Amino acid sequence: MQDSEELERQLRHASYFVQASLEQHGRLTTKLDVYLTSVIELLLDRGVLDAEQLARTVDVNREENATAARARYETDGTLPAWPTVMVRTDDPDEPLTPEVEVDCDARMHICQAVCCSLPFPLSAAEVEAGDVRWDLGHPYVIRQSAEGYCVHNDRANGGCDVYHKRPGVCRSYSCAHDDRIWKDFDDMVLNDEYLSSRKRPDFNFRPSTGDAVAVTIRPPRRQPA
Repeated sequence: MQDSEELERQLRHASYFVQASLEQHGRLTTKLDVYLTSVIELLLDRGVLDAEQLARTVDVNREENATAARARYETDGTLPAWPTVMVRTDDPDEPLTPEVEVDCDARMHICQAVCCSLPFPLSAAEVEAGDVRWDLGHPYVIRQSAEGYCVHNDRANGGCDVYHKRPGVCRSYSCAHDDRIWKDFDDMVLNDEYLSSRKRPDFNFRPSTGDAVAVTIRPPRRQPA
């Protein structure tokens, strides 16, 4: 029963994601396409723009935007707003082992594996391997239960059911210097202010019919003799 409820919740999230993405991008794309195409054709016809130079400039701007986006979201772990498809790109120079080893068993009675409630995207390799589940309503972010914990986390003991195949971000993580988790690491004082004020992902949206095509359905009528 629990598995079927979780599947239903995931399918609902996936449906919301598809609808929200299509509505969001479709509305903007339609408006931009009409105006931008008209402007470009007008400028090309008048010889103000060179077609080849325009294509090169578009390629340069596309790469600059991608670089700026990577820099923005690599600073403090903040994830792009939903709905956004994302994958994690790891720094090849970063070690795959934590900077400070933490005795999780000694802290589990205090923290209750709260680090397993932190969201993060999977890497492309992890997605393709298929060992770790991602949220159908927010590709490719680690899947979390309705309570907000990773679905691979055993809430009874805090363990991980994919420990030997866990994502790289989990392998390299240490809570020793994570102010989100601990107010005082040595004395095991949790940062309850942060942990209790976190916003859960919002997968709800209100559909808009403003740009929808109006269709009138008339019932069949008897034709006049």
